[in-house]
Amino acid sequence: MTGPTTAIVTGGGRGIGEAVARALTARGLGVTIFARTAAELGRVVAAGGAALAVAGDVSSEADVARLVAEHERVLGPCDLLVNNAGILVRGAIDALSPADWRRSLEVNLTGPFLCARAVVPGMKARRRGRIVNVASISATLGTAEASAYNAPKWGLLGLTRCLAEELRPFGVQALAVSPGSVDTAMLRQTPFTPAMTPDDVARVVVFAALDAPAASTGANLEVFG
Repeated sequence: MTGPTTAIVTGGGRGIGEAVARALTARGLGVTIFARTAAELGRVVAAGGAALAVAGDVSSEADVARLVAEHERVLGPCDLLVNNAGILVRGAIDALSPADWRRSLEVNLTGPFLCARAVVPGMKARRRGRIVNVASISATLGTAEASAYNAPKWGLLGLTRCLAEELRPFGVQALAVSPGSVDTAMLRQTPFTPAMTPDDVARVVVFAALDAPAASTGANLEVFG
C-alpha cells in the first residue's frame, strides 16, 4: 500500500487494538477506533492515539454500518480494516451455555465478517485496500475449556484466506496475525503467562497492514512468544 490512507481498528480502546491504533497513527494514518466502551475510546483519542472514536458492537450490523459511515464522513474512504475486537469465553463443553457459545461466535467471527462486508465494496471500487484479521495461536491449536474461543479463531483464518482469493482480482489483500500469550486483560482470565506486549504484536500488525507485499495476501503471520 502506498500513499496516505485511513484505517478502522476494532477493539481499539485497549490492549492490542489500542497499540495498533497508536502505531498506525504514528505512521500518519487517520485512524478510527471502535469498541463498546466509549470511555476507553475517548482516552485513546485524547492521548493522540487515534483521530476518531465510534462506540458500538461489532456483532451489530447497524453499529458497523454507522461506524463506516462516520469514518467516511470524517476521515474519508477506509483503505485499511484491522479486525481486532474479541471476547474470551472459557468452559468445558458440557458447562458452556448455548448463549455464551453464540456470543463468542458473534463477536469473534461474525463481527469481522460484518466489518469486512461493510468496507469491501469501496475497496473493490477503488481497487485498493487491505484487511488484517487479528486471530490467535488458538486458531491453530486445540485447548481444553477453550472451544468457544478457539473455534471462531480457526474460522477467522478460513475467512481470511477466502477473502484473499475473492479480493485478489481487485488489488485488495487480506492477512491474519496470530499472537501467542500477550499481556492483556483477556489473557489474565486464563492460566497462561504473558510472553509479549501489545506493542510487540502491533509492530507485526502494522507490517501486515502497510509493509507486507501484496503477494502475501492470505498469509497468517504467527507471533508465538
